[in-house]
Amino acid sequence: MANLAVLERQQQFDFQQNGIEVMDFDTLQRTYKENDIYNNPVQGIYHYQVIQRMMDICEKHNLDYEVEEIFAAQNRNKTQPGVSILPQVEQIHGEKAVEAHILRRIFTTIRIKDWETDELTTTLVVAYHQDGVQAAIGPCVKICHNQCILSPERSVCNYGKKKVTTEELFDTVDGWMANFEVNMNEDIERIQRLKRRVIPLEEIYMYIGLLTALRVSHDSADKNLSSTVETYPLNQG
Repeated sequence: MANLAVLERQQQFDFQQNGIEVMDFDTLQRTYKENDIYNNPVQGIYHYQVIQRMMDICEKHNLDYEVEEIFAAQNRNKTQPGVSILPQVEQIHGEKAVEAHILRRIFTTIRIKDWETDELTTTLVVAYHQDGVQAAIGPCVKICHNQCILSPERSVCNYGKKKVTTEELFDTVDGWMANFEVNMNEDIERIQRLKRRVIPLEEIYMYIGLLTALRVSHDSADKNLSSTVETYPLNQG
């Protein structure tokens, strides 16, 4: 037990060398908890509490689930970077210690194993970042971990133009899980229809052009254009 305690104390993150750091749930809980001046979570809820609520919802509906990965990412936000390190806490726990890190960009995937097929399973994804909390659910290709979010009703967030409260976000996820089998089968059937659809090259270019036009509109200084596009549809990558 003593050796395990020493190992835990020595665990480190190195975001200077790594763009992301992968961790388990217990490690996430040990990171520094950022509070406001009233000693409440800056986002109203801690990142690990969001994930715990998602797990609780899965258990409530007796779903066979697995938290596949939790990772933190740094970004270039000058006022609220994705990762901050507190030197005063490093003095207690050691250089680059997990406990000295404030993590503001956490991403989690929770695999729901019920009714999965040889090709597809279903994944609940959760993002906790500087803007707020977002969750989405959809089929996931097992072999390459590519996920499909097949409709706006399969995504929810507590920020932006269509924001809901944090509790309403959890209520939405609860609804997904309550109707999991029905929703999952609808998505799988939709994928099968899409796979049967043959798209000629000219039509592919038309879609790319449409997405590019929507992207330009989204980024336009003209409010008449930017206000018509709520979700960023395409980036250069």
